[in-house]
Amino acid sequence: MEVAVRWISAALFVGLCSANSVEKKIYITLNATAPCVRLMNATHQIGCQSSLTGDTGVIHLVEQESDLSWVLSDGPNPPYMVLLESSMFTRDVMLNLKSSSRVSGVAVILPPSPAPGQFSHDLKCPNDGFGLYSLNYGPEYAHCNETLWNPEGNGLSYEDFPFPVFMLKDENETQVIRQCYQEHNRPSKGAAPAFPLCAMQLSSHMHGVKDTVTCMRRSAGQVSITLNIDGACDPLSDFNIWTTIQPINKSGFASPEDRFVVAAARLDSRSFFWEVAPGTDSAVSGFIVLLAAAEALARTPDVKSLPKNIMFLLFQGETFDYIGSSRMVYDMTNGKFPIALENIDSFIELNQIGIGTSSEIWAHTDPVSLRNSTVNEQVQKLLASFSKVTAGMNISIRQPDQSQPLPPSSFQRFLRKRIIPGAVLTDHQANFTNRSAPHCSGTALHPACIATRKAPSYPSSPVPGKIHSLLFSMFLDFLLDSQMSQCYCEVGNGAFICRTASSHHWQCSDRIVMPMDKC
Repeated sequence: MEVAVRWISAALFVGLCSANSVEKKIYITLNATAPCVRLMNATHQIGCQSSLTGDTGVIHLVEQESDLSWVLSDGPNPPYMVLLESSMFTRDVMLNLKSSSRVSGVAVILPPSPAPGQFSHDLKCPNDGFGLYSLNYGPEYAHCNETLWNPEGNGLSYEDFPFPVFMLKDENETQVIRQCYQEHNRPSKGAAPAFPLCAMQLSSHMHGVKDTVTCMRRSAGQVSITLNIDGACDPLSDFNIWTTIQPINKSGFASPEDRFVVAAARLDSRSFFWEVAPGTDSAVSGFIVLLAAAEALARTPDVKSLPKNIMFLLFQGETFDYIGSSRMVYDMTNGKFPIALENIDSFIELNQIGIGTSSEIWAHTDPVSLRNSTVNEQVQKLLASFSKVTAGMNISIRQPDQSQPLPPSSFQRFLRKRIIPGAVLTDHQANFTNRSAPHCSGTALHPACIATRKAPSYPSSPVPGKIHSLLFSMFLDFLLDSQMSQCYCEVGNGAFICRTASSHHWQCSDRIVMPMDKC
């Protein structure tokens, strides 16, 4: 996936004069905006694009369905720059505007607070075709046939718009535009307003076109001929983050006997508008718990003598067809990473665990691999460990029906190469949902709502600290308990000694000592 190199600006002006000498007198620069940008993959392009010098149009406010007729057919002064209330920012409206030659751009108004409802610009089946299920593996689950994970998804983020689309983030700037429209552009009893008219110019030109292959070829040619290091497009690239509790030789390779428990989460979110994607529930809740567990485990006495190493993984680029986890699997498979897939003993992924009004955590597993009795036994032991460590906590671990597939997750990319016992932890049983107040909706745009990672709604404030503390305690206890599942205990030197079948042993500290009746 590539992103086109861009030059982005927005301005408001009154009148149709464009002389440079009076430019500063008629233009008002808009500073608090967020653009929709052009993206490309191997086959096509999506997103938004302006002409080289930007697109200009007469402003018309669209507050309700009836206002569209002025833009699409009745107004005498096209092209129009549509000032769109958030309640009208729907798929149907945007596709109607896209099909019209009378529209030069769209500026979407960000309301001060979101309205109740559910909202997502992602697909109904996120990352469809890039996960585990296909015609060759669990075909009954492919394309979300069994579970439609994101039913509220409208897919706007995957449309290609021929004009610029911006979000207006500042209420004061939006009010200036409204006032300009009311004074100069508003029709009176169906009659066209007199000149001068209030217009807007949006510029988000990007040189990249068609698809990744075409764009990168042109980019390489442009750099070699003009020495312009910007090129035509940039790859969507970043870094996965990983570490292990016990040190390993990064310049070598783990031995086949070395076993790793992988604890993973994702870092990224995506929205229709560039770089406005907090992903409070989708990404933040998971990696905060993961970081807290890693920090606490690193300070636990004798943790470096655990019989299984613990690997913490944070993936980047998962919104875009699992870029991060795909690269990790590729490197592990091709000897480009110190740990191989065969070294992974089990895999736990923290997905969406914000927990709104419920304290239930759902442990999702792959129903296809569970048909193997050995894998099923290992997974059940894993789930039993979760249930064990949550006893007495205000959290319950539940498992969906075993006929339900895995939700969109990084774990799917690992299972495509090797069957690994594991689970994906979420706060939803089936389709994505977040009932935390306030809700986000298709009638409201809000920075916390437009982070369309995979779910239709997002909380506008961080997950409560109490919930995070409970999740952290559960996860930490599980990681330690999973190390003990193959151990037996005996009293020695005044402490419990845990011995494994492979003869490794370590002394339990007070924090993680197991009562004798639990051994």
